[in-house]
Amino acid sequence: MTDAEGAARDPGLQPERTALSWRRTIMSIIVADIFIWRGWFHALTHERASPPGTMGGVFDAGHSSHVIALGVCAMAACLTTIILVACAVSRIRVLHSGVERLDQAADIAASALTLRTASAAIVALAVAAICAIALGM
Repeated sequence: MTDAEGAARDPGLQPERTALSWRRTIMSIIVADIFIWRGWFHALTHERASPPGTMGGVFDAGHSSHVIALGVCAMAACLTTIILVACAVSRIRVLHSGVERLDQAADIAASALTLRTASAAIVALAVAAICAIALGM
């Protein structure tokens, strides 16, 4: 395969760029997860003043709706991160296995299921982050 100037194209660059892009995306998602989980743990430990020598409210029953909502946001963030990591790993594997056959675009194109799953997970993570911010992480 050649470009407009006639130089040979290096088929190894596309999978490498995609892998680096997915790694940056996953790192950004993990940072968002850490902030959401930090907000939830902070709300758990500071929900009510506890007597000295106790766990600080982490294992107490009867949490407020604020703490429960932040917990739901934290769990949603964790689940979406796991889903996105799985999509990234599968996509990187497909690209690296298809480097020799890069001219056959149908073989290495992302499946519709992968695209829909990743898109839904990103939207769900954004909603969880916005809800956590609104709840006052």
